[in-house]
Amino acid sequence: MNLHINEFDGPLDLLLHLVKTAKMNIYDIDTVYIIDAYLDFINKIDKDDLDKISEYLVMASELIHLKSRLLLNIDDNDEDEYSINSEEDLKNKLIEYEKYKNISNTFKELEKNRSEYYTKVPEAINLFVDNSYYSENRENPDILVNILEELKKRMNYQKPLSTKIMHREISVEERTNYVRNFLKKRSKASFFELFEDYSKEVVIATFLSILNMCKNKEIILSQKNNFEDILIERLNNE
Repeated sequence: MNLHINEFDGPLDLLLHLVKTAKMNIYDIDTVYIIDAYLDFINKIDKDDLDKISEYLVMASELIHLKSRLLLNIDDNDEDEYSINSEEDLKNKLIEYEKYKNISNTFKELEKNRSEYYTKVPEAINLFVDNSYYSENRENPDILVNILEELKKRMNYQKPLSTKIMHREISVEERTNYVRNFLKKRSKASFFELFEDYSKEVVIATFLSILNMCKNKEIILSQKNNFEDILIERLNNE
């Protein structure tokens, strides 16, 4: 046998290996054969390594004891000195160890898979953003949220008792051109001056236009204090 004792995690690991090598079912093993194979393996170990394998020798004594009981046909299981007094004891220990080993292998595989993922420590986004342009307008996202809330209120206030179906669609591009033309006449204007009416279609299209123009740095939004008027200012990009 070319195996080395360091390949096994303990005597049960060695026993389980011998069972699988013999292609046996744990529930129906040839106990005497497995005991003899184990003892044969132990006898081939270098005697200088005996201090390192004391637990293997303890299992050897357990198996010799079990083999003698089997040969003498002794069924008394009251001996407290040994933990393996029957074939059933040996099978149960091997079954439990196999379960433990399978679970351990699963955890090792999960650990290996996890090591293939790399995570990045969170960093402040302002480290990657040039704030010089937005230093005076850093509350723009909050401003837009406030605008939308205010528009909803105005839409409810001006909601007519009866409504008509609007067949004409209003595009974001159309509203963007409208806002551009409006700001060509006045470089700065109140946000609410952009609405000729507060219909749902107009509000949504205008709101999206404003977002797009802010993104393209065509305009900036400013508000001195919460709930005050929102001012839109055209930037000179020409």
